[in-house]
Amino acid sequence: MSDEHTNSALPDGIRPGRDLPQTPHELPIDRAKVDALLERVRHGERVDLLDELLAVVDWRGAFAADDGATLDLEQIARLIAYYREKFADIGTIYLADLLSTEFMTEQRAQGSIVFSPRLLELGRTEPELWTEIRTFFRRKEFATAMLVLAHEPHEEDETPS
Repeated sequence: MSDEHTNSALPDGIRPGRDLPQTPHELPIDRAKVDALLERVRHGERVDLLDELLAVVDWRGAFAADDGATLDLEQIARLIAYYREKFADIGTIYLADLLSTEFMTEQRAQGSIVFSPRLLELGRTEPELWTEIRTFFRRKEFATAMLVLAHEPHEEDETPS
């Protein structure tokens, strides 16, 4: 799909500030809002992850009105509706993984999680090894997600014992 066609799918009066985000991973996330989301979840709040993802996006940072002006609330609401429909079929595990990655990134930025000098050195001196480790864990997480999504309990498993 061409960028021109993709961009024309945006609500009227809105243009992307850069290439139009095509996946949730490409949306600009306000990680402080993700921290607040995790705090709410820790306190037992139940959430819809797609709604929460859309709530933590920095809409004004990624989009502008056609005239270059900052988006107003109505335009942001139209963008949220557009992306809610666009991402409606994306699975819970993908959304949870994306939000948890943003959370961990923010924890590291705040200094709550500190990588050892040895681990940081590995990333600098052996980028291929660092990539290999990251690829391993991404594939593992993806396999876990596939298995969870494929899980279909037997009827007898659903009744309490």
